[in-house]
Amino acid sequence: MATMLRVDALGALPRLDPAASALGDAVVALLEAQGLDTMIVRAAAPGAWFGCSDHVRFRLSGGLVLDPARIGDAMNILDDADPLLVRLEQILGLSLEPADIDGGAPERCVVLEIRGDCTTMEIAVPIDHPQGPRWHEEASALEPAPASLPVLLHVLVDGPRLPMAEAGALEPGDLVLLGARAVAALEAGPVGRFAGLLDFTSGGFTLQPQGTTMAADGSGAATSRDFAVPLTLRLPDRMTSAASLAGLRPGTALPLGPLTDGMPVELLVAGRALARGELVQMGDRFAVLIEERVGIDDRAPPPAGDGDTVPADPEAAA
Repeated sequence: MATMLRVDALGALPRLDPAASALGDAVVALLEAQGLDTMIVRAAAPGAWFGCSDHVRFRLSGGLVLDPARIGDAMNILDDADPLLVRLEQILGLSLEPADIDGGAPERCVVLEIRGDCTTMEIAVPIDHPQGPRWHEEASALEPAPASLPVLLHVLVDGPRLPMAEAGALEPGDLVLLGARAVAALEAGPVGRFAGLLDFTSGGFTLQPQGTTMAADGSGAATSRDFAVPLTLRLPDRMTSAASLAGLRPGTALPLGPLTDGMPVELLVAGRALARGELVQMGDRFAVLIEERVGIDDRAPPPAGDGDTVPADPEAAA
């Protein structure tokens, strides 16, 4: 079913003020660095606010209604908010002493929702607040939280087992078929190694319980009679955050991004590159289209040991 889009309706959408967004991002960074869960509120609900002398406003969330005629209720609300107000004053250098109760909507302000231990509060800060430059400077100097640091992932996927002769005979133009799901491993350097299942269609990696290893795809171990060698598919490296890896649990999925036609990949044997190619989708399955053989030469002689002599001239060995 088609959906008609009225172009003139786009003009009615709220416009985001870049200055408000920048100020909000800076304040959010400062508060979250001190352990306060903070988010920008794009559209504040109607209602009254405590107003301060520097035009900062605040109110408690959760249905508590401010009424200028009920001073006792307002004092109780301030008592509940006091621990969080003290923390905000210390972090942002504000003086959150209410001068009045104002029912008007905040204008030229960035509105933030802040969650304390037992209290949730909204605070409206003017875009041109005198402390703004200091907040920007301090937020820029913050070191990134360890959980937000990027982590490089090496992605290795179990391929099929091929007889040694077939693996050695692969050449450009050949296709190596893969299933839609395969056992895979994420190598994250010092963070560790994670084993699970990779869904080629969705690009999601699902962590499996400990004990899952590469080549555990049910095809069985190679026997001395068939001399089959397991192929491993190496995908392009991915980036994720330390927090994403820390939150990965058995059965949960980590999105690695789309795995698309033409993605460059490598086929490995025993950790050594055998061929390079690209990923292609064939119906509900995938395959590697070989473009280049790397040229592992199993006939190469082993390195000479101590005391061994290797003649430079083949006739000298006769």
